[in-house]
Amino acid sequence: MVNILHLAGTSYDIGFKHGTLARSQIHSCLVNYATYFANAGMSPGDVEDLASAFSSTIQKLTPHLHDELRGIADGANVPLFDIVALNARSEIALAAKPASSRPDIEYHDDVDDVAIPPDGCTTFAETTADGAQWLAQNWDWQTSQLANLVLLEIDTPAESPAHGIKLKTMTEAGLLAKIGFNSEKVGVCLNALRATDLDTDKLPLHVLLRLVLESESVADARRRISEDFGGGAACFGHFGVADGKEGGHAESWEIGPYGIGVIERDQHGRLYHTNHALKGGLRIHEVIWLEDTTERLARLKELVEASDKKNDVAGLSVEQQKDRIFAFLKDEDNYPNSICRTNDVSRRGLLGEMQTVFSIVMDLKDAKAWVAVGRPKHSLEEFEVAF
Repeated sequence: MVNILHLAGTSYDIGFKHGTLARSQIHSCLVNYATYFANAGMSPGDVEDLASAFSSTIQKLTPHLHDELRGIADGANVPLFDIVALNARSEIALAAKPASSRPDIEYHDDVDDVAIPPDGCTTFAETTADGAQWLAQNWDWQTSQLANLVLLEIDTPAESPAHGIKLKTMTEAGLLAKIGFNSEKVGVCLNALRATDLDTDKLPLHVLLRLVLESESVADARRRISEDFGGGAACFGHFGVADGKEGGHAESWEIGPYGIGVIERDQHGRLYHTNHALKGGLRIHEVIWLEDTTERLARLKELVEASDKKNDVAGLSVEQQKDRIFAFLKDEDNYPNSICRTNDVSRRGLLGEMQTVFSIVMDLKDAKAWVAVGRPKHSLEEFEVAF
């Protein structure tokens, strides 16, 4: 069963309760990520140095979230830099280069199964003619992290600029946020993108995900990140951001050290994204590291187009639309490297241990979501969350 944490109080209180109630899961995350970072060639010293740099940036730009991280560390009885490293795991493993290179790994310009840490995802957004706003994702990651999932239900504290907003996010124990939505009907998804660009003076992706969930709309989230929180991200990634207000709105953000590249919805009100850049123009030095990313993107579009021929989407009930989108996420074409991914025993290293860890479909107009834990085709647990 997913560990559901109801968190309120000061920022430190929220963190301390998180760290206390998820202590064993956080310790498990630290063990798993030690392997993850080592496979990326990062020594413990490299990780600590980067965590120290990011800790300073987080404290400067978002002091309330730095207080929450301190609380998590104290509650879990671990050093602060360990918790910061968890929240900067994308930056450390997908963008950073170790201080002293290991001879057995060629960094950033190969696709070796052992060296490359996996983090694949498939995201879909749809604004329908009747004003509904849907946002959905399969989050693909290491099977070992299944046991470390948490659902955070947070009342933002008085010292937060977002005081009064409530948020719900599926994430890994010890992280500030990942994929979820808030009481203002704003939702966010994450897709890993891989590039060699890194800026420790900007906030890590998972900190920015939390800031999106502390926003009142898509436009508010983009403005806050652009104007108040550094103007970009420490490393390259994709955010699918949507809100269920006034007929719905959604954008794809390819965000990195050089800013936010916005991709608007297509003529059908839809957005699709996997694990490669679609917009271009951000001066990012991208590395394509999941060969199936283009195949999953094409397959998702194919499934949606086939569904259009069978359904009047605007005429579907909420339950029917939810089931329709989950059907996309359950697809096993190109198995095992499909939208609904499972472990690929033909691959070495961490890529062979990668599967869909959870799926989520969000109905932002009604501020609710459905979660399937594990591969949605054969889920281990299903539940609904709502405001």
